Amino acid sequence: MPPVLKNFDQQLFLNEYWQKKPLLIKSGLPDWHNPITADELAGLSLEGDIESRLILSKPNPQQLINSQWSLEHGPFAEQRFSTLDEKNWTLLVQAVDHYAPEVAELLTYFGFIPGWQVDDVMVSYATQGGGVGPHFDRYDVFLVQGQGQREWQIGQRCDKQTQLQPDQALTLLTEFNVTETYELTAGDILYVPPYVAHWGTGLDNSCMTYSVGFRSPSQSEVLDDYTAFIQQQLSEDDRFRDTTVNGSGFGAIDKQTIDNIALMISEKLSDKTQLQQWFGRWASQTKYTDANDEQNAVNAFVIENDAVINTIDFTNIEINIYRDTASRFYYMDADTETKSPLMFFVNGREIDLGSRAGELETCIKRICNQESLTVEDLQPWLNHDKTKSLLAELFENGELYCADED
Repeated sequence: MPPVLKNFDQQLFLNEYWQKKPLLIKSGLPDWHNPITADELAGLSLEGDIESRLILSKPNPQQLINSQWSLEHGPFAEQRFSTLDEKNWTLLVQAVDHYAPEVAELLTYFGFIPGWQVDDVMVSYATQGGGVGPHFDRYDVFLVQGQGQREWQIGQRCDKQTQLQPDQALTLLTEFNVTETYELTAGDILYVPPYVAHWGTGLDNSCMTYSVGFRSPSQSEVLDDYTAFIQQQLSEDDRFRDTTVNGSGFGAIDKQTIDNIALMISEKLSDKTQLQQWFGRWASQTKYTDANDEQNAVNAFVIENDAVINTIDFTNIEINIYRDTASRFYYMDADTETKSPLMFFVNGREIDLGSRAGELETCIKRICNQESLTVEDLQPWLNHDKTKSLLAELFENGELYCADED
């Protein structure tokens, strides 16, 4: 059974709060322990391939436009932190779940939301008075307090007309109308839906917050990627031909022509099999490819398929198989309408299972739904050369890796 949040009614949340209004989940994780230290977070911010930000602030709640905020982007030099004051700054590091498995475990508590919607876990350390200012996000976020204390103020609902401070590197509001105030301690969770203004401020010098953010792609982003995928499927012989000739004037474009081209576009956009293939690849694309490269570097398997599999003792029940925390594994059930078999996607590519899709169904669902597996779970992959080769590919890429049980 996956872990569950305490003091939390999942169905009530989905019906009344998800993407609608904020919710404080007091002691939602009473036994959860802060997984990384402030020093470890600072260490990640020194890395060139990890996105990090440092924000220094001197807020003026009465006149936000006169508040002072400065933004610095990482990577940072280690000595930068020794020059900072004791108050009014915060460090934010993106996608920490990709680099720290103990942070990735936090996502298991939010399994009631489809995994493809998860973006990443951003971790912030704030000194007293530190924060990112009054703002809104275009996505859902669960703000999990890891240690220390943070005050969260909830403000007005915003939209595309909401005014932002000009000439500001941060997207900060010019007005912030407080409607609710919460003080979070370790284990508390605050859910904030899209476009709801909020402002978090560290109350001490040990404040660490884990922001579980969810995807909210723009329609233009989705359509741009999907139409590019469609174009890749078309050949030079796929052409639009208008057979309508009704005696219109030489310079006329008649209604029937528009109807015909609309029909062609509609047919291309509404091909459900094609849509499944695209969406599985798009949803499983990794946000930070460097995290996969890092796992490749520590994955102690050679490249040849047979050699990879032969280095794993599949009779040893003490071995666990783990998904790389930066990788995305998703599946789509067989679809009778489109006559599509079970589909399996990993990091932006569809894994061709051929005729073995049915017999691998249970195993694939376990790989996608569970953080770890046993060697017994992967036994069906070893019965055929092709599926054995596919399994080896996942190990070669560092998308799966082995470790002995502690």
